[in-house]
Amino acid sequence: MFLKNLNKLEKSLWNSYVEFVGNDDDMAEMYAADRNDVLDVKAFYFAGLLNELKVKIDRMDTHPREGVVCAFAEDLGEDWVFENLGYEVL
Repeated sequence: MFLKNLNKLEKSLWNSYVEFVGNDDDMAEMYAADRNDVLDVKAFYFAGLLNELKVKIDRMDTHPREGVVCAFAEDLGEDWVFENLGYEVL
């Protein structure tokens, strides 16, 4: 798949959700919400809605936002991330 690392992040969040569901529902809900954010990010990207993509990422919680930005940097390059999302990846 084209966005290999973003897909890996989504799968990791799903696995964390599954791990916590029934044991710690608050944590499960948090991971589900983070995964839904990643699904939204992917939808905006594939629809070519870069402004909406940037706004969505900017409004995400810090930890999943960092994961998404780093995944995009690995998949598309640091220059793409800076030019389209405004984040510098070190």
